[in-house]
Amino acid sequence: MNKHLLLAIVVLFSFTGKAQMMWDISFDHGSGTDRIILPDGNNGLWQIGKPSKSVFNEANSLPDVIVTDTLNPYPASDTSSFIVVHLAQHGWMSNYPKIDVGGWYYVNSDTLTDYGFIEFSADKGKTWALVDSANSGCCSWGASQEYPVFTGNSNGWKHFYYCLCTSVPVEYGDTVLYRFSFISDGNQTNKDGLMFDDLHFEDWSEGIDEHPDDRLITISPNPVSDILWIETAPKQGSKTVQVINVSGTIVYNNQDFREKYINTVNFNDGIYLIRYATQDEFAVKKFMVRH
Repeated sequence: MNKHLLLAIVVLFSFTGKAQMMWDISFDHGSGTDRIILPDGNNGLWQIGKPSKSVFNEANSLPDVIVTDTLNPYPASDTSSFIVVHLAQHGWMSNYPKIDVGGWYYVNSDTLTDYGFIEFSADKGKTWALVDSANSGCCSWGASQEYPVFTGNSNGWKHFYYCLCTSVPVEYGDTVLYRFSFISDGNQTNKDGLMFDDLHFEDWSEGIDEHPDDRLITISPNPVSDILWIETAPKQGSKTVQVINVSGTIVYNNQDFREKYINTVNFNDGIYLIRYATQDEFAVKKFMVRH
């Protein structure tokens, strides 16, 4: 597998009756970032761009990364997260509940006291589990796990890879969420923090392949204060619409969408992702609510 992909890709293929979906986020020129929810407002520590700090001065694949500030040291007494929306296929099989996540990281922090961690949610953000050795061990087809250490000094880019197990069933149209966090104590040591590049995701499933197509949906206005109008391509069959907030919570979930709009009056101000899916295609758009 090429670990230095420069474009977000979706590769679908069949193998002994199973379907595998793989995709990557390189962060370069916005590649794949529509699936990322960054923290909102002044508390948002994570940024996408070229790292220009004393230790963090180059991406794993040029030019961009996601990092705890592209220019400044990470602040003291802070916890901040970004969320990746993983578009699962037609559900994990009951006898093969597996997803994989990996990528490259570079850490420069106080050992143990300031650290990063990853969580995943297989139930639309209701519950979260740590991505760690306790929830791993489902590797197959020659994959091997590489456990990261998101604290101290990695002294360069390091690769990590997890084969995650879950007993939570994921149905067609569901969304798997990954939350990447960094937490610091009250001591300011002017270190660079944590950055990621070339993130990799995959899942195994049964059923019909689902393909991305941004032409499926058009939304307006953006930003929106009350009614978000949705124009969709003519398709037969059921249609699913989900809206996800910056905390990774699904705030709107309609498995049989027949309307032409969503009322956002009761949504908090901030950034959201909308996922629209038909039987065999999907689209993801980012929008802002501003009352």
